[in-house]
Parts: sequence; structure tokens; C-alpha cells
Amino acid sequence: MAILCAAALQLVNLVRSAQFYEEVSRGSLHLIGERLASDPGALARLEAAFDATIGIKGVDEAPEDEYERARLERGQVIVTVSSDGRTASMRSRMPDGQWLYVDFNKSSELQARATARLLLEGWQRSGDALDDYLAQLQPYFGYPLSVVDLDDLEVSASDIARMEYGDVLVEVAVDGASADALAKVPGSDQVVRLGPVEKFNPYSFRAVFVIVTIGVLLIGLGVYWVVNTFETRLRKLEQATSRLSQGHLNARVSSSGGDAVGRLGHSFNKMAEHIQRLISIQREMVRAVSHELRTPVARIRFGAQIIEDSVFDDPFVAKQLAGMDSDIQELDELIDEILTYARLEEGGPVLDFQKINVAEVAQQVVGEARPPEQVSVSFEGSGPEGFPFSEAESRYVHRAIQNLVGNAGRYAKARVKVRCSVADDICRVDVEDDGPGIPEEDWDRVFSAFARLDDSRTRASGGYGLGLSIVRRIMYWHGGRALVGRSDELGGARFSLIWPRVHAD
Repeated sequence: MAILCAAALQLVNLVRSAQFYEEVSRGSLHLIGERLASDPGALARLEAAFDATIGIKGVDEAPEDEYERARLERGQVIVTVSSDGRTASMRSRMPDGQWLYVDFNKSSELQARATARLLLEGWQRSGDALDDYLAQLQPYFGYPLSVVDLDDLEVSASDIARMEYGDVLVEVAVDGASADALAKVPGSDQVVRLGPVEKFNPYSFRAVFVIVTIGVLLIGLGVYWVVNTFETRLRKLEQATSRLSQGHLNARVSSSGGDAVGRLGHSFNKMAEHIQRLISIQREMVRAVSHELRTPVARIRFGAQIIEDSVFDDPFVAKQLAGMDSDIQELDELIDEILTYARLEEGGPVLDFQKINVAEVAQQVVGEARPPEQVSVSFEGSGPEGFPFSEAESRYVHRAIQNLVGNAGRYAKARVKVRCSVADDICRVDVEDDGPGIPEEDWDRVFSAFARLDDSRTRASGGYGLGLSIVRRIMYWHGGRALVGRSDELGGARFSLIWPRVHAD
């Protein structure tokens, strides 16, 4: 960037120097052109005075370069400085339309003296007042033209004497940054002042400031491009990670490039492939085991029924067979729970979202509930009539409410209450019981698979630790949440299902 800024500064200085030489030389060329237009015989004297080679071309001998010709026709001056800086070629157009070519040997003091003398000669020939004449010439000069009193100048007596004899005094500032040409007006105590002519400064504050500003902006743009590219790639990695966490195991990112983000993307893809392979093996194993268990279970049930038919008159055997049948039923239900949970964990089951009446589904679950004899299950709140419809998968919502009601009935003392409500386009189902409740420190893990907070495997508590996990996954695929808390009214546990009424595609 530093090299680029230095090159830009050099390029800007080429343009600035051309403009500078044009501004400084335009007045001299105008005076030469005016004098030659009125007195062609003054050519030799002007060449000697300016130490220059002066040429005049006719109106029909216009420069071949169209851009150069257009500039000259607009009254501009074209200055070409030699590579060693010792000579300068200048071109302009004379008042009579001819083309003026002047090749200067670069002696700025000599040119300043010749210009001042030529200006005074032109004034004397014009017959105008000096101030008016200078005002007419000012547009052709790139530096001020003014008249000052001799007494106002801080010059030595010897310099004044030189000016009295027609010499032109060139004063250079102490720092060398500017110069003035002073020529005494004949027959008066006034001096014509040409300048100050500022020295060309290639490292002026404005030029350096502009280049540095451009450099800083370019650096800023470069840093922004690098950071934005880096952030974009990280955002894609974040999106892929989010998709992977949502169960989309085929999520991958581009691993192109050998930088840190590319290597991170490659590692992420390898990790995702490994996770996908492990989960695929796990699912296949769960399905295979669950399906394979059905066959021996069916055989055991068939054998138990045969034995029951053979020894139906033995009370002890009948009791044992009834217990075996209950165990086989539990094993069947466990297999169903495992298959349902595996299906919901597969990364996006196909859900058929339809407009359903959640209150009607909840009432249906309450009517189908088979709690212990001492427990009653009731539906409270407004009935299905007039209840707002919501978009959901009826079968899975039914299963979620059914699992909560069954779980509440298993631990309730006497009452289980189900309530449905809608607020701010959010559908909510609460299931409360009057049982012992769930300790607050266990609220986070109650929805974990195979979690049994009482560590019991007896029929008194029942369950397999998968019911609430299935509820959580159903709510996840509906874009909602399953929460647990304490029932303020009944004192036991309160499970809540919350999901949006309208499913976002």
C-alpha cells in the first residue's frame, strides 16, 4: 500500500507540475505573442531577452494532436519540461490566431526579468493607466500583478539604484518557497511587482493529505474485505453447525482454501460425516433390535396362551401366566416407545401440518385416559367450540398430550387437570397433577431419554423413561418447547406444551 501511495503521489505530481508550469508561463507567452503580433521584428530581441528559441507557425499549421490543439484553442498553454529539468518547450496561441512555440533554457530569474520588462513596454505602448493595464493582464498570469510604492519596499539603496537604471530586481524568500520580480515604473516612485510566485512543492500538505487519506481508505476497504470474507465463511460454518444441531446430519461447508477457516471447514465436514455414520449405525441397530425383539415376544405370548389353555384350572400357574402376560405387554410398549423415539430423533420426520382444534384433541385424550382407580382426569377451561385452530400434526400432538396425561396419572394422588389456551398466536397445553411434583434441580434432565428420577423399576411407578423425551422431540419439530414447573393450584407437577399456531415454512 505504501508503494501504491508513493506511485499515486508521483502521478499526481506529474499533473500538478504541468499545471504549475502552465500557470507560471502563461503570462510570459501572452506578452510575447502580443508583442510579436504587433511587431514581428522584435523576434530576435525577445529571443535574446528570454534566452529562448521562438517560432511562429501559420494559422493553417495547427498541431496534429487533436487533444493538444483543443487545449490551445481554449487559450491554455502546453508546457513540456525535459527529463533533466534544464529546458522547457511551451506552446500557445497568439492573438492573431498563429501558433507560438517557445523553447526556454530554464533560467527562472532571466525569464522573470524579461517578463517584467516586456510588461512595462506593453503598458507604455498601450497608453492605459497602469492599474487598468495590470487588471487586463491579470487573467493571463498565475500569480498576482500589483503596484507598490518604492518607499514601502525593504530594499537596499544599491538595489534601488539598479532599478533606476532599468534593472529588474528578483527577490527570493528566505525559505526559498517564493520569489518576486520588481521593476520600477519609469518616471515615478512606484514599482510593478510580479508575484509572489510560489515554488512548486511536490510534497505539499494537501497532496500528501489526499494521498494518505486515499491510502487509509484503501487499507480500510482491504481490511473490510478480508474481515467480511472471513466473517461470511464463519457465518456459513455457524449455519451448518446450527443445521447439524437441529438434526440435519447432511449439513456440510465449503472447505476450499488452505487458510484456517478452510482447515476448520474440512475438520467440521469430517466430524459431521463421523457423527452421521455413528448415528446411522445406532439407528439401524435400534431398529434391528426393536424389530427382532417382536418375534420372540410374540412366540413367548403364543406359548403362554397355550400353557394357559392347558392348565386353566391351576390358580398358581394362572397367576404366573398373568404376570408374564403383563411383562410381555410392557416389553411390547417399550419396543413401541423406542421405535417412536428413534423416528423422532432421525433429523426431521415428515409432519403433515394441518389446522386442528387442540382443545378437541385434548378432550379426546382425557376421554381415552385409563388412570388408576383413585385418580380422576378432567379437562378445564373453554371447550372446543370457538377454540382457535392451529397448524400442527394431529397424531403427534395427540401422542404428546397422551404421554403427559399418562405420566401425571401415574404419580397423581387424586386429580389430573388438562387446560388449553391461545395467546399472541401461541398455542399452549398445561397438564397438572396433585402428586409429589418434581424437584427444581431435576427440571433440566426430566426430558432426557431413559431418565427415571426415582430410580424405580417397579410397576408402582411404571414407565420407561422415554415418554417425556418423545414429548420434547414432538414439540421441537413443531417449533415449540416442552416445559416443567410446579402447579400453583394442585401442588404437584405442571407440564406445559408451547408452540406457534402458524407453522413457519
